[in-house]
Amino acid sequence: MLRKFSLRKLSIFPKLILTFLLITAPLFGLSLTLNELGKKEVQQQLNTTMASQIHYYFLSLEKEIEQIVRVQEEMVNDEDLQKLTGLLTILSHYEKMKALNELANKLKKIKESSQYIQNVSLFIPAVQDVITTSGDIPVTREQMESISLAGFNKGFPLIYWNDRLFLSVNFPHYNALNPSQNALQFIMQVELSAETVREELGKFHQQGETVLFSDYWAIGSHKDIGEFREINEKLTDQTAPKGVFTVSLDHGRSYVGIYEKSLSLDATVLFFLEENKLLGTLKSYRNWFWLLLGSSVVILCLFSYGIYLLIHRPLRDLVKLFKNVEKGDFNVAVKHKNQDEFGYLFKQFEKMLGNLKQLIDETYVQKMELQSSELKQLQSQIHPHFLYNSFFTLHRLIKNYDIDSAQLISKNLGEYFQYITRNAQAEVTLADEVGHVRSFTAIQGVRFSKRIQIEFEELPEKMANVRVPRLILQPIVENAFEHGLGEKMRSGLIRISFELSNQMVSIIVEDNGTDLDDSVIDGLRSKMERHVAGSESTGLINVHRRLRLKYGALSGLELSRSSFGGLQVRILIPTGSG
Repeated sequence: MLRKFSLRKLSIFPKLILTFLLITAPLFGLSLTLNELGKKEVQQQLNTTMASQIHYYFLSLEKEIEQIVRVQEEMVNDEDLQKLTGLLTILSHYEKMKALNELANKLKKIKESSQYIQNVSLFIPAVQDVITTSGDIPVTREQMESISLAGFNKGFPLIYWNDRLFLSVNFPHYNALNPSQNALQFIMQVELSAETVREELGKFHQQGETVLFSDYWAIGSHKDIGEFREINEKLTDQTAPKGVFTVSLDHGRSYVGIYEKSLSLDATVLFFLEENKLLGTLKSYRNWFWLLLGSSVVILCLFSYGIYLLIHRPLRDLVKLFKNVEKGDFNVAVKHKNQDEFGYLFKQFEKMLGNLKQLIDETYVQKMELQSSELKQLQSQIHPHFLYNSFFTLHRLIKNYDIDSAQLISKNLGEYFQYITRNAQAEVTLADEVGHVRSFTAIQGVRFSKRIQIEFEELPEKMANVRVPRLILQPIVENAFEHGLGEKMRSGLIRISFELSNQMVSIIVEDNGTDLDDSVIDGLRSKMERHVAGSESTGLINVHRRLRLKYGALSGLELSRSSFGGLQVRILIPTGSG
């Protein structure tokens, strides 16, 4: 007669085995489910990240192309070009050569304005000559006319000609309905650097391939674009302007493709990567999961037998490690001699510590990159009014034969732009930063000499070698000119002074503006403290955030009312930090 089975009659050993199975079975099932969900989530995140990178690249490329085309079209108003196209018959040989040299210099500046520009050429039928920045490859009139005609037939800015990319502008624009009226004055063409485009495409993903292409041309991140043509045939089925697709080729490999189309450029960016390379690590986790499951069943009996004796000491050590981590000590030594489940826990704990330290390091790197990006953003915020008004002032001084003032303006303009465009160092000495602002105020002092007086104290010698972030003082002084004294027609005053106390460098910029009340000052303070990263920022906010990121809460800008009645901005820099 069979006895009735009772769980209560079992010894502790089988109870441990059964308990282990009952507990681990749902966990293994959940782990398998989470692994699948995680794989899908990671794949979606990777696709989203790559799509965002492609979109950002396309926006940058479109803006770069638009800027180049805008510069080409603005050449219509160039004074030297107008002389050569309309007044050539009355120009002397010297005036003609001077105008040609000036145009050549302008073409060089256009070439240097963008990393994508390889060569700039200008053909003027009136002088029967081609001006070009290319010293190695000659550019002919016939070549430029062929490229111009190809651009007209295509109707898009990018022109593909003899395995090269061009942007072409001719004036007046070609009249297809009445070709006899095409009295061509000039053709200006910019050749784009395919190598630079290839280098930018190569920054997306090292294992994948990125291709920028149109109907008749293609540039890949590698010269051999491999399976692009087969994948591109599948892309023709995609009608959406951007998206993600998966394709299997004849040799059995599957690829993930991410693309975006540009209507304005008539081009497409396609990134594709073999699916196994994209998800290889995640798929290996599933194999490790089954391996772990099988191993757990094999060692289940031995583990259950010894768990009662061995559980207390490992748990005590593990709790101690957690307490050390809770106190902020990530350099704890994780040791466990026995190769059991606690060994697995200790191993995963060590891996977790490594991941936490890596995340901390990445956060620090992101902080440094944010400082660098905000410096570059501040460098790009050169007020255009200051640029051309300074040159207008210089022109007026030269016209009036005020040679001394003209020399002062031109010298300080050169030093100003030399400092602005220098990207080698994120930090400079305070003496260099103050010297840059002296150049800026010297220019402004000439421009506004009739209505604004500038008092600029000498920098104390003890503060000269203090290292500070670049471009922290000029935005403050520029704000005083533009906003503090923008409406003041006479007796304006800007004062720049320095203080050193309690290991704190203070730079004070104040004005005697009359249109400032306390509510405006309170509003500026609020904007600086509540500024959201990624939103549009002014010069004051940008400087304040950069100082806070580098030196901490004791640094930044302090706003108050000046003793002269206007705004006082105090720049605080701890000398014992950074």
